[in-house]
Amino acid sequence: MNLKNIIAVPIAFGLTLSSVPLLNSPAHAKTVKIPVPKTLVSTAFNTALGSMQVNVDNFGKKKGRSSWHQDSSYILLPNGVKKSFPIPEYKYNVTKTRQLKYYVDDMKTSSIQATVNGKRIQGTVRFESQGEEIKAKCIRRRLKKWGECSLKMERDIHLNNSILSMSLVPVAYNGSISYANPKVDFKTDLRISSKLCQTFKGLCSRIEGKIKGELTNSIEQQLTSGLNNSAVRAKVASSVKKSLGGRLKQYKNWKITKISSKGNNFILTLSN
Repeated sequence: MNLKNIIAVPIAFGLTLSSVPLLNSPAHAKTVKIPVPKTLVSTAFNTALGSMQVNVDNFGKKKGRSSWHQDSSYILLPNGVKKSFPIPEYKYNVTKTRQLKYYVDDMKTSSIQATVNGKRIQGTVRFESQGEEIKAKCIRRRLKKWGECSLKMERDIHLNNSILSMSLVPVAYNGSISYANPKVDFKTDLRISSKLCQTFKGLCSRIEGKIKGELTNSIEQQLTSGLNNSAVRAKVASSVKKSLGGRLKQYKNWKITKISSKGNNFILTLSN
């Protein structure tokens, strides 16, 4: 057989030289799509977010004319990092010589639950509701000196039905599932003694607007900032991967590259 015939052999079998596989060429990656019930994914997020805590507190031992402790509030993130943040002292002039100062007293989260709302994961964080969450101190100026005074009426404030909501978009992350675009919303019902409101006209609306507004903004901003941290997202992805291990055991070394929503399932695209 001459050289011309040798070169023609592959063509005779319907092949070209470019179609002949080369030694050591990488195999094409395979992909599969696996439906996973949304309830399983929400359960996995429950586990991933379960260690998270929020503690709002700036009330402590009196120092001079103030009981303000600046760095007592914190968020314990899912990766175990404690993120401290300040809550201001809320001060109101009742008269020219008398002030009310308000402090948040050890307001803690009690539970967290993750559910699915359409295409998003909804995390609901509830707070304890025991006693007066906001303490008031009466300060009076007498003979050019300020000191603590008595005010013979209920002046502490209750924060009832306090709920912190997190809306998260599940996304493929580090070969698993984490989240993107966190949206945080804090709601609470603030209740002030009616006698205080009746005695000092206009005071309660100022107290409610300032405390509720500033406290809401501070909690929402701090938690959003924490959730946007890449280390927190990576920790959630690692936890979710372990939780879904039983469902995806035959794809142990595969990576989740995409997640989409369809009915009661999330559709996971996996590549090896």
